[in-house]
Amino acid sequence: MSLQYINGPDGKPAFVVIPYAEFARGDVFATSESDTPVSQSLLSADGLFIRLPHGGPGAQIDLRQFVDAWIRRGTISMFEINKPLAINKRRQAYDKFEGEAVNGLDAILRRCFLPENSPYKNTMQATTAVVDALVETGIFSRSIEAMTGYYRPVQCIRLDEERAKAFLQKHGRPENPLDLHHFMLP
Repeated sequence: MSLQYINGPDGKPAFVVIPYAEFARGDVFATSESDTPVSQSLLSADGLFIRLPHGGPGAQIDLRQFVDAWIRRGTISMFEINKPLAINKRRQAYDKFEGEAVNGLDAILRRCFLPENSPYKNTMQATTAVVDALVETGIFSRSIEAMTGYYRPVQCIRLDEERAKAFLQKHGRPENPLDLHHFMLP
């Protein structure tokens, strides 16, 4: 039987989809909890990278680059280190992002962690599993907050400044830091 799992907001399977022909034949059965696939973390074993499962082969967030850029940007502009970042995951072409959305997590991941001409630039990258992995680092936390440019509270991630600085002290600054003008657009 061909089963497809659809994950809920928590990243765990919420629905099972089967081909109609199999349903019509009566090939339906109940699954036990042990039949449910276990999702693996996207965080690397060394805690330095998060795999982008929809970014193509080798696509990943270099956490040293991401954390370093967030901290540097907060110290030289009006972007506050402690200000949350809207997750802003969208199923739309990258060039359709506008206003505050251009500096949301999904747009930043597409802009900074995919190759320039990537065929995956128009594919959502800030999936639930990616955000789960960011939270798993202990450097980030989730929140729902009112943000300038949005008409209602939105899902956000926050950087824990102390943990971020400790992370960079332990693992070192990135060899190839992100260009801050590329990280956060004006």
